[in-house]
Amino acid sequence: MQLYLNYHHTIDELKQFSRHLEVPLETYIVLALYRYLEINQQDVVIHFVQCKASSNVLRVALPGILLEKAVFITDGTELPDDPALHCQLPSISILQLGTIVSGLCGVCRRLTKEHISATKTTDVGLLGFKGNTLVAPADASLWTKFCELDIIRCVRELLQFNPDANNHTHLPTELGLFESHLQMPLKSHNIYKLINLVNNVRISSDEEHRRLLCADQQFDFHANHKFAEGYEKTLADLILFICCELCVRRVTKEKLRVLLPHTTRWFERVDNDDGGRLYRVCQEVAPTTGNATVLCQLSESSLSHLAIEIPPEFSLYKSDTKKLNLKGDQILTTNQAEVLEILRKVEHIPTDIGSQVNDWQTNLFDWNTIPLDARPEGGKLPPARILRKRHQLESLVNEAIQLAHDGAIIVDFCSGTGHLGILLAYLLPRCTIYLLENKEESQQRAMERVTRLGLRNVVFFQCNLDYFTARFNIGVSLHACGVATDIVLEKCFAQRAHFVSCPCCYGKLYNIAHITYPRSDLFRASDLLLKEYFCLAHCADQTHDLASDRTNVEKALQGFYCMDVIDRDRSLRAEELGYSVQRKRLKDESCTPKNRLLVGIYGR
Repeated sequence: MQLYLNYHHTIDELKQFSRHLEVPLETYIVLALYRYLEINQQDVVIHFVQCKASSNVLRVALPGILLEKAVFITDGTELPDDPALHCQLPSISILQLGTIVSGLCGVCRRLTKEHISATKTTDVGLLGFKGNTLVAPADASLWTKFCELDIIRCVRELLQFNPDANNHTHLPTELGLFESHLQMPLKSHNIYKLINLVNNVRISSDEEHRRLLCADQQFDFHANHKFAEGYEKTLADLILFICCELCVRRVTKEKLRVLLPHTTRWFERVDNDDGGRLYRVCQEVAPTTGNATVLCQLSESSLSHLAIEIPPEFSLYKSDTKKLNLKGDQILTTNQAEVLEILRKVEHIPTDIGSQVNDWQTNLFDWNTIPLDARPEGGKLPPARILRKRHQLESLVNEAIQLAHDGAIIVDFCSGTGHLGILLAYLLPRCTIYLLENKEESQQRAMERVTRLGLRNVVFFQCNLDYFTARFNIGVSLHACGVATDIVLEKCFAQRAHFVSCPCCYGKLYNIAHITYPRSDLFRASDLLLKEYFCLAHCADQTHDLASDRTNVEKALQGFYCMDVIDRDRSLRAEELGYSVQRKRLKDESCTPKNRLLVGIYGR
């Protein structure tokens, strides 16, 4: 495996150093974990790749033996075609599997798996129950978001924290959130198995637990919330400890004990669990010497005025159920009278709303010639879904084949188990297909199918959409959920790539930092309010099988029209950027309620 990390220096500046690099925080975390897990340097080789200047870097020390055997330093020009550089670093390239992993948590999980596989130790517990620790992407898991984004933002803020200069005395809010989480009672899978193990009892229900006569036999759900995710230490604890150790250097453990007692006790438990080894690794990798500007302890006067806000009953155990970024009076309505008023506003937007019947008479391929693992059956779909999935794939594959040329790179965004991308890889052997998916289990199933087919033109990217930066010619997506469709389209716009996209989950649209609604200038200039736009998106999900006796046909037809409204806004955005866009429907319109298809050709 090749591990790619950022560093800050220019090549000329490196000549002044023998064993030190200035690196971003994410690089430091991965490097500390790499050292802590004692990764075999022959199994995982490190490439440091120069990044743009940053005002927030740490100076790390590299052991001489590591420099001699397993570290390469480049400005990136020496590895122009390495797929690992097509993602936001840190990233890992596993050449024998044709797989790229990007994102802090994904990279740390892969290093942990390498450690467990190589050492055959009991450290398998680091990956948590059924190996699920930090497996979900940041947009679906509060835990991954906290470890990959929130705590990073917190530490960066604290490294630049200067109360004396700006009269700001409150510590970053993320520390207060973590303190509140640690105050919550433990939650665990197989909780009664854990209670029986810890308290030496035999119970299988809450009622039996309450009937235990001896108080010592009852499980203390607060006291046993020992580590970040529960009773046992996991990878989340390692990442958070590496981050919090930097905070301790700035604020001191004594001050944190006053402000954040639960966090301090957690920090000490993690430290004691391995006899202080992780703490020593942190001190060795990022010594305070040479980092005085960012790791020096705050002055006594600053420490005396520090404060922290701790929200009541915040828990990272909870799922992130936020779907819409709306506040106050911006509440979605499904009142039909109000919906009709919104639709009347749409009528005044000077554009055509609608979609065309699909004009493909015959497929450009024959299902009878496709091997099992390139068909939906190979993805272990239930029999009832196979025919519908075939019909969905046909419309997208026909369009992609027509747009493809020899040597083209085609990206299947949100590829799941690979239904679309694998079929394209089989049909277009002279093209390279990137399968981009952030769910590890889904991608593993796709990899197994590709291996059985013996395909050599597939590269896997396990990462969030935002982390993918590669050049490509065609982007395809089948039912990318909600705002993911618009992220996919923006990726295509950035590369001037053609696109074939079947959107999904219109009701899950919401504003994020780089995707805001409406998408087009024309819609933004209209009288539609933001909440009214999202109301239409919500109505677009009220599409059902028109042949069913239980379907409200009038509402379903309204839903199909609302899909066309949202997709017209999307297509206008593309047309403003030089695309010619066709708004079609899938060939068999009954194969899915989300049967709209956007085909964009750049420069025509």
